[in-house]
Amino acid sequence: MRAKSKKSAERPEPSASGKDLGNFTGFAHSRTTAHFHAALGGYSSTTYDPIAAFLPGRLFKWIPHVAKYWFHKKHAFRDYTTAGKGSGIHPIADSVKISVAGDWGTGSDEARIVAAAMEKAEADFTIHLGDVYYVGDANEVRENFLGEKTSPYTPVKWPVGSKGSFALNGNHEMYAGGGGYWRMVLPRMGLRDARSEWGVGQWASFFCLENKHWRIIGLDTGYNSTGFEWAKLPVLQRSKWLRKTTAFKPACALPDTLLAWLNSVVNPDGDKRGLILLSHHGSHSAFEGWYQIPARQLANIIHRPVIWFWGHEHRLAIYEKFAVKAGIEAYGRCLGHGGMPVGRGAAPDITDCRWLAWDNRRYPSDEDIDVGYNGYVNISFNGPALHVGYYDLNQTLLMTEDWHVDIKSGALEGPRLKKVLDDPSLHCRET
Repeated sequence: MRAKSKKSAERPEPSASGKDLGNFTGFAHSRTTAHFHAALGGYSSTTYDPIAAFLPGRLFKWIPHVAKYWFHKKHAFRDYTTAGKGSGIHPIADSVKISVAGDWGTGSDEARIVAAAMEKAEADFTIHLGDVYYVGDANEVRENFLGEKTSPYTPVKWPVGSKGSFALNGNHEMYAGGGGYWRMVLPRMGLRDARSEWGVGQWASFFCLENKHWRIIGLDTGYNSTGFEWAKLPVLQRSKWLRKTTAFKPACALPDTLLAWLNSVVNPDGDKRGLILLSHHGSHSAFEGWYQIPARQLANIIHRPVIWFWGHEHRLAIYEKFAVKAGIEAYGRCLGHGGMPVGRGAAPDITDCRWLAWDNRRYPSDEDIDVGYNGYVNISFNGPALHVGYYDLNQTLLMTEDWHVDIKSGALEGPRLKKVLDDPSLHCRET
């Protein structure tokens, strides 16, 4: 797929056909459906055709692909009690830039363009918020994250920062049990290896980057996220109650050993540094599902407001400070627009959490599909000051926000949100 834009000349040209965004439209968030699409991808070199896959001859290719995971246990959860694997805390400089994208691992042309834009940002670190599609198995990790060719499609490689890269776990990595994530992604993450294009390894699916003024805490909401979600069914998608309830959906609960590490090793209440959380799932949304349980777990450990970046929902959306019932107070930022088709067209209809910004621009493509713009963010730290730049895949700056933390009181000053791109479909309440 080639999107037509004035910056198209700056985009990397693939050596062969890349995946179209149309391959991923209409995709249902369920484990079985994800395996169905993954199996079909093994013998489609153009686009995925779900209806054709039900033909008798095709079922013989689909069923073995799904069945091989039915009787496999998910990968054991790792923590930092294993000898020689460190504490999960990594010191970083007081002045540092971090580029972040979520739901990036599609292998689409758009994912490749986003990766190239992140590379041009010359960040010290890059962080993926999770989801390698469709099920994050070995072949999909190779093709959609490591840049290794396994099919007729051009593979796509995750951009590693000059000092390292980290990756969170998503529900799609867990659809295949998490083996591709723990065995193939994490060994290439972590602090940059001077002898390699990758890192020296990230042992667990959670971590903390810290300097004198800030702590960036990566959490794993993906490990317990593979259950069926009724609100994803087309006839139930507009039910606000189903979207907001903790029932009839995956719990996404943070594992006990992660919580123990956060409480005793990180000890976020031990000082007043600014806290930034990263995860795949978010606690609230004005558009789609809420995953409230992690926010309630965190409220038992963290007792001041945080800035929280998450993915999963395929859009860019920014929220005012909000807390679900018995949950942590958070300034939520949804960044699930890294590689999947971005949702647009439907106005926010849940008013509990007040939105500050959301992008409803239509992405011009030769596929003639109604999707929004993919993108990423650059987060720059300079002592107590924090600057966030929101970009689309064309490297167009959409919005900025600025924060300041008082490390004596822990108070956050911000977000001082400012709209940069003059487009009526980019909705923004400047603060």
